[in-house]
Amino acid sequence: MEEFEMIEREKGISRVLFTLLYLIIGRVIAMVIFVIAITQFIYLWVSGEPNDKILEFSGRLSEYSKQIVAYVSFNTDEKPWPVGDWPTV
Repeated sequence: MEEFEMIEREKGISRVLFTLLYLIIGRVIAMVIFVIAITQFIYLWVSGEPNDKILEFSGRLSEYSKQIVAYVSFNTDEKPWPVGDWPTV
């Protein structure tokens, strides 16, 4: 019984640490999205259409953000990147 409690406690500590990591990554993503939005606006203004490579990257970043929210809010136990795979769109 003590082994089970010890394992559960370790899983809880691991979950807290990964949650903190993903919350920090989420803050960085917010800054990156801000830069992407400004860059796309300038690119659109200059060329008349958005940059396809930035669109592809922002789509993957959006999916990654969804994965982080799902993990942090306990909707999934699957850890996003860097533990899991980077999302594909």
